[in-house]
Amino acid sequence: MVIQSIILNNKSILSINDFLDLSSEIISSEILNLDFNLDYSLLKNYFSSERICPVVHLAKSEDAEEISKIFKDIYQNTYPYKKMEHAEGVREMINSNDYLWFLFKLENNETVGCFGTQLEFEKKRGFLYGFVLKKKYHKIIDAPKAFIGCVTHIWKTYQDRILQWYGEMRTNESTSQFFTSMVGLKPIAFLPNKDIFNSKIESDVLHVIYDESVFNKYRKKEAPRIIRQVLNWYAYSSKRYSLQNPQIENPSITLNESKINKLSEIITLNIQEVQYGNQIIKISFKGIDSFMEFIHNPHSRNFEKTYFKVSCLEELYSFIEKVKDLVNTMNINYFECFISGYEPTYQKIFYNAGFRPRGYVPYWYYNKITGKFEDQVVFNYYRGEIAENPRIIAETKQLLELSINPQEKMLKDVLDLIEN
Repeated sequence: MVIQSIILNNKSILSINDFLDLSSEIISSEILNLDFNLDYSLLKNYFSSERICPVVHLAKSEDAEEISKIFKDIYQNTYPYKKMEHAEGVREMINSNDYLWFLFKLENNETVGCFGTQLEFEKKRGFLYGFVLKKKYHKIIDAPKAFIGCVTHIWKTYQDRILQWYGEMRTNESTSQFFTSMVGLKPIAFLPNKDIFNSKIESDVLHVIYDESVFNKYRKKEAPRIIRQVLNWYAYSSKRYSLQNPQIENPSITLNESKINKLSEIITLNIQEVQYGNQIIKISFKGIDSFMEFIHNPHSRNFEKTYFKVSCLEELYSFIEKVKDLVNTMNINYFECFISGYEPTYQKIFYNAGFRPRGYVPYWYYNKITGKFEDQVVFNYYRGEIAENPRIIAETKQLLELSINPQEKMLKDVLDLIEN
């Protein structure tokens, strides 16, 4: 077999299409099959390796036990997303059309690692996660080649259905940050103290990449409307994606105290237990359709995947005050909510309540009604101190500094935007 090659230059990878163009030679091989060999070379000095190249297999239902065992062994039963530690949970994912799991095997059929992805078709998004190798095979298996092979297979297979891919990378483990950056997934938002791995609180970084059609065909045409405190994050994203100039607003927030008092009398809390210890928490009002809902992960002590629907600012304010109360009573380390980049009043309500912007994510929310992608701002809260001396790549360093010292690290691009 002729061994093809892929030349990676991550400075030239802005979109999924750029990556697939660079890897076009290997796409024509068996890499699009369900099981494939990694018969290609990576033409970069730091990729020259004599390490073992595994064969990649699409996981089957009977492989669920093996995958869950890998997670339990590596993390000593401390992995915060407990579904991965249960064979029935992994099997459920493998049997679903919304997930793919890959196994890395040696020629003797021994499994040495795995990699997973969630296909969020309605949102036109894909989530990459769970890339792990057994400890005894670290620095023995050709991990970069395994990762790139899987990404090539996934991105090419779902190119017309999934228009953006993302992952959340740990800040004390630089390898995953490096791999994702290598294929064009770049850091876009900081998630301080979001997780607990091996009984230690850790921060994460959101990485994203888009199909080039998102930049023009599917982008919402309206200029973003943001508060001043979001501007430096906007400039950070614009430096990479050349975003249009936003409208900077400072809305006056006037709340009706009488209405807030009435809402406090009818506010309700519903906690639904779901699999593997997680909970869905829903805050609402009796007789009103408005609500705020999020997932509580007790293993990482966080609230995430927040979604809300309100008809007035008093309702949003009431929900946020309830969240703050839950954060204190439930000893939560981290809360996260994505806010529309076109709703400055919502942004300011969150900011006034003590939550802070830590990322501007363009093209994030797919509006099924308009068929366009809309920008969103990551607002979050964290408790405690951020761990010192994180293991991060250079691209992540600026993002982290911007989060810790937002006033001191204002980018030059911000001044350019203000002048415009």
